[in-house]
Amino acid sequence: MSLTTLLQALVSGALVGCLYALIAAGFSLVLSVSRGLNLAHGELVVLGGYAGYAAWLLLGVHPLLLVPLAALATLPLGLVWDRLTARLAPPVELWSCVLTFGLSLLLQSAMTGFWSGEYRLLASPALGRGVALGGVALSHARLAAALVALAAVGALALGLRRARWGRAIRATSLDRDAASLLGIDVERATRLAFILSFGLAGGAGLLFATIHYLYPAAGSELTLLAITLALWAGIGRMRALLLGGIALGVVEALTAAVAGTGWREPALALLLLASLLARGGALARGFGRPS
Repeated sequence: MSLTTLLQALVSGALVGCLYALIAAGFSLVLSVSRGLNLAHGELVVLGGYAGYAAWLLLGVHPLLLVPLAALATLPLGLVWDRLTARLAPPVELWSCVLTFGLSLLLQSAMTGFWSGEYRLLASPALGRGVALGGVALSHARLAAALVALAAVGALALGLRRARWGRAIRATSLDRDAASLLGIDVERATRLAFILSFGLAGGAGLLFATIHYLYPAAGSELTLLAITLALWAGIGRMRALLLGGIALGVVEALTAAVAGTGWREPALALLLLASLLARGGALARGFGRPS
């Protein structure tokens, strides 16, 4: 591997990794407050991508202007997920897997029926160009996705730390009973976490559609990615999630550069297995303190 190829893989992987952190942020948020695994998270990202893609075809505006619209498209489902999760019997960790696995299949079938199984890419001319720095090519689409993802993750981290609603979510994720005794409306905080999570998933879906092909089954890989990052970073830790996303993007890019793009998914699966087996997995130690 030449030095230029190595630099290209590192930079491209880091840019995509910022988007991976945004995708995993919503998954981690829901897991922190509900203790439930949302196995349909990847399908929600894909659904946001399809919504953004359809709006782009209809309106023809710059794709980045449609990020809020894609986020709004998935928000109502957050309320549905919140109500369904609230009805689960203990252990929530187990039954949430069963429930959301079924919902993921339902979403995949709905997306296949509505958009068919064809591969679609939001290939806007506004993001089709790129720049070259020292022999490393940077596409506008990847740069834009990384910058928007960084802004969104940073805003979420700031809100969780400084805003009243953020402190309520953090307190609920740490100890639901104690938060309730302190006067925090834990049901409202949980509902807000679901809404934020689904909005982030929808917005991330549009960014994903500008650099990756959309197809109904694409969500499985994204859910796997979110679980892996949650294992690495711990629950609700946004800074660690961002660093983990960049590391995962770099590993994925290096794997593709060395062994070919066909090894990206197997490499991700192996990373997940290794994380589960590792004693240092933050998830294995319990639910970490949000940052």
